Amino acid sequence: MIHLAHTPKDNLSKYLVTIVYNKDYYPEHEIDKYLPDGTINIIFELTGNPKYIHDNITHEKTIEYKDVWLSGVLTDYITITAHCEEMMVVVFKPGAGYPLTHKPAHTFTNTVVPAKDVFGDSVLKLLEQLKEPTTPEEKFQEIEHWLENQFKKDDFYTDIIEYAIHEIQTSSSQINISKLAERSGYSQKQFIELFKKYVGITPKQFHRITRFNEILAAVENKEKISWARIASECGYFDQAHFIKDFQSFSGLNPSKYLSDIGDYPNFFPVK
Repeated sequence: MIHLAHTPKDNLSKYLVTIVYNKDYYPEHEIDKYLPDGTINIIFELTGNPKYIHDNITHEKTIEYKDVWLSGVLTDYITITAHCEEMMVVVFKPGAGYPLTHKPAHTFTNTVVPAKDVFGDSVLKLLEQLKEPTTPEEKFQEIEHWLENQFKKDDFYTDIIEYAIHEIQTSSSQINISKLAERSGYSQKQFIELFKKYVGITPKQFHRITRFNEILAAVENKEKISWARIASECGYFDQAHFIKDFQSFSGLNPSKYLSDIGDYPNFFPVK
């Protein structure tokens, strides 16, 4: 298996988390749960083999995706094909949805759509370039070049949305969303609508997802797990609220997640 994560160049770093190249990943399980992380992703399938979204309960295939598609911000987990012959994934920072697509990010929330419907033929041309027998590093450069032409300068994203996201991510156990809206200079209703436009979900939903991902990170980094301590560190009022949120986002209780944890954060093996 080959797994490479590329750090974007400086002018794209405010929009991107990473660009990932995966090849020849064939785990024993066939499907994964993909857990919410607040990001939008573009997925390039370089072999022409379709991938699927599965029913969360029955695990039957429900939707087929080929070539290149966009996955909007999720508020619930989805069940997806685990195997990967050759694929690239562009992971965008929360809030970059509007500067990227030039459409309100909530348009794509909890949906997976063909990328051509969003970006037109240019993304299909990029896909064909990525299929050429070039190195992963050259493929990263092709994607960055395309993105440089795709993003539009957006001072509101830089000045307001990035600030709000940073405050939530760095103070998730103490943040007060109402006070954050006041500091933005907008009414609470206006702030929520603007946040949805850029991030795809409300500030409250993003706050919950941020805390959930802090828990996943804590699980990844600690050998001995105290769920009560993790719940407290992530700002939960009590362990019951923590467990409720964890089950809402993953469909699992924390102990089950810990016993069957997968190879990568936010991906949980199903079968």
